[in-house]
Amino acid sequence: MPVITTVEDLHRLYRRRAPRMFYDYCESGSWTEQTFRENKTDFQKIHLRQRVAVDMSNRSTKTEMIGQEVAMPVALAPVGMTGMQHADGEILAARAAEEFGVPFTLSTMSICSIEDVAQNTTKPFWFQLYVMKDEDFVRNIIQRAKDAGCSALVLTLDLQLLGQ
Repeated sequence: MPVITTVEDLHRLYRRRAPRMFYDYCESGSWTEQTFRENKTDFQKIHLRQRVAVDMSNRSTKTEMIGQEVAMPVALAPVGMTGMQHADGEILAARAAEEFGVPFTLSTMSICSIEDVAQNTTKPFWFQLYVMKDEDFVRNIIQRAKDAGCSALVLTLDLQLLGQ
């Protein structure tokens, strides 16, 4: 495995190893892809400063998010069809979030079921719900999330649109 020291290294490796349709899905946005491009531009403006010889022993990023203690104020957002990238993608992401002490949000459009993620994790996770016209579907999936021990319901009011 090559040495990965930057996000760009990881990106190059992913481009070489992932099937083209999966790579294209992750490297695209909806409609004109304006938000996709603006997000990349905005992230490029963030510069982290390395600080050395500074006492960090009394600093902590721990906080609380909707009643849950977290290691840092970050949550893994819902990503539809993560299972396209790896068969157990959502389960692996949920486990990674547990390991780092941050919340994981399972997408309505996930490949792994709510129940499978719950059976393979030890902490409650959040569930993202697309509000759809089919009220029976919505009621059923909310009940499944509740039965699986999901600790938060994250509402999304628009439906996903596949990228270009």
